[in-house]
Amino acid sequence: MIFPDEKRLRVACAKCMAEPSNIRAYDTLITGCRSIGRNLLRFYHIIPPTSERMIYKTYDGTGIISYHKTIAEFCNKGKSLDGMLTYRRIRDVKKVRLALLYDDSNSMTSWWRKQALQQNLEEGDAPQTYAKLACLSLMEGLGRDMEINFWKFGSEARGPFNLSSNMYKEIIGSNGSGGTRLDLALQSMIDNGWHRRPGVKVAIVLTDGIPEVGRSVYAEDVIVNVRSLDLIKKLLQNKVHVLYLQLLTDESRKYKKSGGYTLLEFGNDVQRMGCEYMTINNKESLMESLFKGLNMVSRKI
Repeated sequence: MIFPDEKRLRVACAKCMAEPSNIRAYDTLITGCRSIGRNLLRFYHIIPPTSERMIYKTYDGTGIISYHKTIAEFCNKGKSLDGMLTYRRIRDVKKVRLALLYDDSNSMTSWWRKQALQQNLEEGDAPQTYAKLACLSLMEGLGRDMEINFWKFGSEARGPFNLSSNMYKEIIGSNGSGGTRLDLALQSMIDNGWHRRPGVKVAIVLTDGIPEVGRSVYAEDVIVNVRSLDLIKKLLQNKVHVLYLQLLTDESRKYKKSGGYTLLEFGNDVQRMGCEYMTINNKESLMESLFKGLNMVSRKI
């Protein structure tokens, strides 16, 4: 644990989910996440990508004279001071669009773990609470000027949400909604046309399982497996950078097959396609792994 107040923030997050009107807990949560997010952005040196371009202008006593451009102007218009051109390089910040796909399946919650695994787990220690802190820290760290779209998926996909459509409320209020239909969230992104928007596009998938329906039916889970991989491939073909974060919340699920894949097998296929893939072996390192993964993606932009 890097930040000493992280436990306090997890408690505040659990309070906000149980009591949405608790303003004090919400303020503690958002302020703390903003501080952590900015510190991690600096620590992992995540900065907006830039591009260089050349600007030419008439000589005014400053700048570097461009001899080739000046000679061309003299040939076209004759020798004059107006034909002398200078140049300089400027650096533009590229427009970055971020899409966050959040796993709202039952296995991320404390209530499901109590029922299915007999784990006596407080809400502040549930995998979903760590995931919520990671998402909020990233959003607050990047600032309100960054374009961020949020989808969450369980048995259905919901989104896109953004700052003007209660994105934070959707994140904090999530408490499990069935299976792991990543394919529906990816299809919603594509139907929305997000992958065709101009600028640098980064899609972050945060999940603790394999895409599946959740009814342990082999045939339908295989279809969801393959469909998810096909949709990820389509995003990559449209120059979307994909960061796939696989959270391992329970050792017993590590080698369990859902459809045609185990966690490791599905992750290997995602990585072979060209995604940045990270296995997170404990929930405590989820936040740092998210920023580390984003740093890896930023190096390729």
